[in-house]
Amino acid sequence: MAFGSQTEGACSSCHQLYPASDLDRYLWCLPCRKEVYRRGAAWGRRLGIITSLAVGLYVALAVQPSRRYMVLYAAALVLTYVLIGRITVALIQGYYRAKGRIEPT
Repeated sequence: MAFGSQTEGACSSCHQLYPASDLDRYLWCLPCRKEVYRRGAAWGRRLGIITSLAVGLYVALAVQPSRRYMVLYAAALVLTYVLIGRITVALIQGYYRAKGRIEPT
């Protein structure tokens, strides 16, 4: 068996050698995956907050909820934040995976 043929592999993003068991199915190493998730989470938080504020403003101005259902509207805002955040993380990860690499910040 040749040296490095089965035990090592290069990360598709940073091109450093890692044990093959440390690479995922797209051949990305753990530090690159963490960086992509960190960037996606930052975008997810931003877009989640903006979207929740927009929905809250819409509810306050257009719907004008009664006090009876205020807890449900608050739950809807939290759910909006969580869902938009997760969708954004998935989209950002997909973008960088399709691009094939992540640039250093």
